[in-house]
Amino acid sequence: MRPIPWIVFWLAALLPMMQAAAGVHPATSAKSISAAPVVDPASSLFACPTQPDRSGRVVAAVMLDGKGPFRFLVDSGADASMISPRLIPLLQHHLNRDSVMQVDGATGNQLLPWVTIDRLQAGEVVERSVRMPLVAGDVLQGLDGVLGMAGFGAKMVEVDFAHNRVWIADSEKSVGPGFLVIPAVRTEGGLLQVSARIGGVPVAVIIDTGASNTLGNAALRSALLRQMSQEAAPARVFGVTRQVAPGGSIPSPTITLGPIAIQRLHIVYSRVAIFKLWNLESHPAAIVGMDVLGSVSALVLDYGRARVLLLPRPSRTARS
Repeated sequence: MRPIPWIVFWLAALLPMMQAAAGVHPATSAKSISAAPVVDPASSLFACPTQPDRSGRVVAAVMLDGKGPFRFLVDSGADASMISPRLIPLLQHHLNRDSVMQVDGATGNQLLPWVTIDRLQAGEVVERSVRMPLVAGDVLQGLDGVLGMAGFGAKMVEVDFAHNRVWIADSEKSVGPGFLVIPAVRTEGGLLQVSARIGGVPVAVIIDTGASNTLGNAALRSALLRQMSQEAAPARVFGVTRQVAPGGSIPSPTITLGPIAIQRLHIVYSRVAIFKLWNLESHPAAIVGMDVLGSVSALVLDYGRARVLLLPRPSRTARS
């Protein structure tokens, strides 16, 4: 029997809203963001492209209250950041476990304790008074936390898989030649959403570097039912909360994403809570993860100009 694959959506839509109740504290929406250079960006940044035997991920060096650098997963599908409990003693923070906040993740929600970080720095971005919930367990796979890029405003994330580098800066910075440009829109939660076609069906797509695999909703599966000849292989979808969602992995027809055609991709279909949270439940929608985003030579997520830029690998033509 083939083992059921684990489909991990690290943070998808963390904290789009905070609920105030007994012991539940709402987060302040005001954020102070300013620019500050890092001494040596090349020495502490990391980008792991997608490999045939494992999911890719994007990791950036993060300084917390002047300590670090710590290794944080860069998650474009999240609007807030999380921290591993093991950093609390290193940062000498007091954790009040009676104060919790609601975290809405890919598969459900959960009340988690939190700490306030006075100063968070990632690349050229500095954010102050950051309230960060604690996430434990295997979800981080040895990393120190998650960086929710959708909450940083008009910034740009540059991921150079060919040279193993990640950089976060203001979106005014220009990019080099050769990139394919995909226009996007910013959602209410700050996510990058692009228009695509899967098997000729118009689809709303969220760009999510925090997802290992591409995920489709039930409306998309219904629209493609006649084009899918194979039965779904069982899969499970994990998030930062305790809920686990069942799903099925099915080979996808051609995906047209701007100027790019993606073939031989498997999409995991599941009725996860995140589609309802993002108002993407009633029509065909998908979350494009690192199985697609990690297959290029370089990736740029430009939140200020609402666009996604991909640099194809010169030696690879099989996928795009």
